[in-house]
Amino acid sequence: MHNMKKRPTRMETLSTFLWSRFVAATKDSTLNKLYRVIHAVNVRPRIDPPLPQSSLGNLFRVAITAPLQIPSSGGGDEECGHGVVIPVIREAIDNIDNEYVKKLQKEGDEYLGVMKKLAYSFKRGEMGTLLSFSSYCRFPLYDNYFGWGRPTWVGSPALTYKNLVLFMDTKEGGGIEAYVSLEEEVMATFECDSELLSYVAPTGRVLLS
Repeated sequence: MHNMKKRPTRMETLSTFLWSRFVAATKDSTLNKLYRVIHAVNVRPRIDPPLPQSSLGNLFRVAITAPLQIPSSGGGDEECGHGVVIPVIREAIDNIDNEYVKKLQKEGDEYLGVMKKLAYSFKRGEMGTLLSFSSYCRFPLYDNYFGWGRPTWVGSPALTYKNLVLFMDTKEGGGIEAYVSLEEEVMATFECDSELLSYVAPTGRVLLS
């Protein structure tokens, strides 16, 4: 049984909600196909001793999960995936722990071999329908100073990869901006989703409480 004693984090809640709307937007074209959710996991705090957040490089690993498809309508926690999807995602991310990093450091070549196999499976279309999440939250982007004062807003350029969601903190703190990149026909359905729109502010931000 998956552990749900901890209150869902804002990242777990938001990624699960957006994933549920992605499922709703693609269910007709991906009937009976496998869905996979990919989260990029920052390994800086998972190394012993932890690396500072300012450490440069792609210090992350991916957590891949295959949640059950959930209902495309409604609004309760179970239907948004809190009771089904979040524990699965949480377990996959928690598995990337200090022991995982130690093994990675000792068996780096073997791990790269696994990544190559995954890339090959993706190229052959064997990975199912993917939705990937990455986050810049908690990185001190608004602390950047180039001589003209602090930034009034930090955003992302257009995402070149499809089926990708990027999270960034709002300047006010506590909020998250979600950048969503989908195939054109999927986006046409996704951006008209009534449940999604019920949480979207006039600015286009997703509001979840």
